[in-house]
Amino acid sequence: MSESLFFLFRSNFYALDEQTQRNLFLSFRELVYRDVLFLLNDPGLAEDSIQNAFMKIIEHGPKTRADSNMSAWLRRVARNAALDLLRKNKKYRQMFDLERVNTNEELSCASAVDTAIDERVERAIRDEALHQAIGELSPDHRTVILLHYIMEKPYQEIVRELGITEQVLTQRLARARKRLAQLFRLKWSDGHE
Repeated sequence: MSESLFFLFRSNFYALDEQTQRNLFLSFRELVYRDVLFLLNDPGLAEDSIQNAFMKIIEHGPKTRADSNMSAWLRRVARNAALDLLRKNKKYRQMFDLERVNTNEELSCASAVDTAIDERVERAIRDEALHQAIGELSPDHRTVILLHYIMEKPYQEIVRELGITEQVLTQRLARARKRLAQLFRLKWSDGHE
């Protein structure tokens, strides 16, 4: 998504022409769809969640600071909307379960589903903390972590791309992993006290 589109999220959405509004939504959807689908594991729920997140974004976008990281904010709003949807569906499922008489087999199945949702929410919170920790790394460390672990590029390609030696890359990755572990432990312990 280009910087010019990020700028449009800070403007009055309803003042934009229809084609620009459509392009803005489609760009947002493209940016967050994979993350939301990963969290919800249901394309229909993912679409609903993206629409809910987009409504929040067009409402609160003009209030964001000009120096804020718009891409990170858009992704965070989308992830939070997906997590809210998971929690909301869990609440309604529990209400439904209380209204009927359950056999032991049904109870164990409902418990397994609740556990699966809890694990997904926990994983999503952990991933959010990891993404935040990566964002706090120095640019050099963040770059090598993203290239090697996220984009899965081999050492030789990273060395060519960054114009450094393999030894420098090895050292940078080791330092980046160590620093990332420190940052992640701080974030994870803060969120789980």
